[in-house]
Amino acid sequence: MDKKQKRAARCLSVQLLYSFELIPTYSINKLVENFFKRKDNDLDEITYKKKEIDYAKKLVKHAVSNTESIDHLIEEKLSNWDISRLAIIDKIILRMSIAEMFFIEDVPKKVSMAEGIEISKEFSTKDSSSFINGILDAIYNSKNITLESFEKRKKIKVLEKDKK
Repeated sequence: MDKKQKRAARCLSVQLLYSFELIPTYSINKLVENFFKRKDNDLDEITYKKKEIDYAKKLVKHAVSNTESIDHLIEEKLSNWDISRLAIIDKIILRMSIAEMFFIEDVPKKVSMAEGIEISKEFSTKDSSSFINGILDAIYNSKNITLESFEKRKKIKVLEKDKK
């Protein structure tokens, strides 16, 4: 996929994640299916190529299956701020960007960061891009955050749930 197609896929994944945030579903395929069924006739028609849809689904899958770990990571980088106070769209853009940074190997982390920042300019407020840049940059510069650390976080969460 070229840059333009990847951008379209990322924007689609943000929209899908927003839909998922409002109406959680058990299936990403069902989410995508419903998303395309409920087109708004007043909006410009956007057509997506299969590759774009597949890449968006991949991002959504990683963001959704790692939400707890990603949110914990975001919380670690927030200073004097609670994640529940973040705008939903900013949280979603951060989740998508972080998922791409750590779970999609063929995309450089700096590219994922830049794309998240640019997408925030399109979907969120004028101040959001600076905020998102700060969080993503802090995560990028943390030496202890790796794919393996995400797996450890997941295992710890499972163990904590088993103890309850």
